[in-house]
Amino acid sequence: MGPVISPVLNASMVMLVRLLQGCTETYQDFFMGSVHFKDVALAHIIVYENPSATGRHLCVEAISHYGDFVAKVAELYPEYKIPRLPMDTQPGLLRTKNGAKKLMDLGLEFIPMEQIIKDAVESLKNQGFIS
Repeated sequence: MGPVISPVLNASMVMLVRLLQGCTETYQDFFMGSVHFKDVALAHIIVYENPSATGRHLCVEAISHYGDFVAKVAELYPEYKIPRLPMDTQPGLLRTKNGAKKLMDLGLEFIPMEQIIKDAVESLKNQGFIS
């Protein structure tokens, strides 16, 4: 997520647009990893330049439930009619803040989800995908 860089929206950005338009689809059992596209690019550079980087690297700022994501968007953009969703449809499952520990140990500091959302929404506005 983040600023729109292609002429066609990807699935994550379409989901955000639909949410801002008031879509009430709940995605009850949906967990998502949020990441700014700049962090993805930087992660590639860090891994390629660091010989100690081995194996797979999860590149996400955080893993959260869709309801958490919706609540954050609603908090940041109260002018939109964002639906209120149940916060926990899967009690007992944990969100994680350090799923990308291997990348963080290599020095990657992720752009926080709040800023990812702000960059995405402002770009969607500027490019006319939302008003």
